Amino acid sequence: MINIRAISQHAQIHLCLLFTSLLLIVMPVLNKTPSQHVAEKSVLAAAEFLFLVDTEEYAESWEVSSATLQKMLTQQAWSEKISELRTFLGPIIERVQHSISYTDDATDVPSGEYVVMTFISKFELRERVTETITLLLGDDNQWQVVGYFLR
Repeated sequence: MINIRAISQHAQIHLCLLFTSLLLIVMPVLNKTPSQHVAEKSVLAAAEFLFLVDTEEYAESWEVSSATLQKMLTQQAWSEKISELRTFLGPIIERVQHSISYTDDATDVPSGEYVVMTFISKFELRERVTETITLLLGDDNQWQVVGYFLR
């Protein structure tokens, strides 16, 4: 005689294992959390860029940015815009990384691998500012800033 309760429990265990296995495969794709290597390299590139901006080395921050950003803004236009923004904010007091995400299938932008980082920052003249940095993996396999936004 077949025990219905045992089959049902057995099937539930198999379904649970199948579902868990699928989650292990699908979640990294849906979550878009960068690998440790990607996170480390992109965070270093962002830190270099932010250091240059924080120390008012605006021309140098443009130099280390991606060719895409450089095509959108001349070095002079970039320096003027960043200088205006940072004058409005004052010197940086504190910056805490809030989030980091990765994508290689972004729409409406050139194809490539992107990392987006947000920081919650405190400046001398503004208590709370969200800084968003978008990095693109360049042809030289280096992460470069393609966007810098303040909110």
